Amino acid sequence: MLTDHRSFAFGCSSAVFPADEVAALAEAGGRLEALAAGKTQPADAEEEHFLKVDREEAEPATLLERAWVRLKGRREFEREQAEAMPPEPEPDYGMIEFDKDRCWW
Repeated sequence: MLTDHRSFAFGCSSAVFPADEVAALAEAGGRLEALAAGKTQPADAEEEHFLKVDREEAEPATLLERAWVRLKGRREFEREQAEAMPPEPEPDYGMIEFDKDRCWW
């Protein structure tokens, strides 16, 4: 599998990843994203298998494929958590409106 040396943005917390998976994704994550998005064609059978793993048509067989599946799951989890969180309440600085009880408007 070819590596892509552009910086790779995890798009989620990387704290749940083992160090070897972080290193693998940092090295080849850009290439995997390009393959998964259809921006790049697979160069070999290994990359074709990765696409099957990405589409959930095959089980991950390599460290990099397992890391990719974990990454996709973590991104989805964090996105769902962000959507489920209630909006932040308006900040209350302990100030009351001036003459609120005496104003007619």
